[in-house]
Amino acid sequence: MNDLEKHVLQLIGEDENSPDVFTDDDTGLALIRGSINDAIQELCMLTGSYTKMYPIVLQANKQFYMIDPVSDYMGYIVDVWDRNRKKRLEAMSLNSMTMFNPRHMKENGDPAFYGYIVEKHIFISPYPLAEGIVLEAQIAMIPKPYTSDTDKIKVRVNFRNAAVYLAVSEYYASRGDANRAVDYLNRYLNVAGLMGLHPNTVEDIRQYQGFYRMRP
Repeated sequence: MNDLEKHVLQLIGEDENSPDVFTDDDTGLALIRGSINDAIQELCMLTGSYTKMYPIVLQANKQFYMIDPVSDYMGYIVDVWDRNRKKRLEAMSLNSMTMFNPRHMKENGDPAFYGYIVEKHIFISPYPLAEGIVLEAQIAMIPKPYTSDTDKIKVRVNFRNAAVYLAVSEYYASRGDANRAVDYLNRYLNVAGLMGLHPNTVEDIRQYQGFYRMRP
């Protein structure tokens, strides 16, 4: 049991050192761990706070590339930097690129644009005629779920309480305690700085809360 899981147990009234209901081999603890993982992934996706630099070594006459991180999921590209020319590339969707320049798939030269095609794949335009250009893609990552007490928690320290609050909110929601579920949902949104996504009425809050994967 890690520190985040112990914090959840404290907030729901369980003794983290000797829990009555949630033990290491209990399915209840697995549900709490799943809620924390969901919260961590959502926080990283919405805030872009967990990033990694992924080098893309361009090849001659090649426009399409795959980015396939090993230990995390790819969220979205924050920035692409041309190390050789010390210049940022401009983001562009494939449709917009085609409207902007219908011949872009046939043009070569110094890369100026990048964009998504499908999951993990991007295009570079124009494409180079020579080898050796290195692009540095700064990517917002989505951590893969942790599965053991010793796994690294890949979320900023100041967001850890937010992850705990969302897990507590889901716990109370699964037990039909709407008041405490909404209370901890509000705490999650406040700590994470996501109050702009928070609806104004109780009815809207319940509808919004349905976005989360609620557990029995």
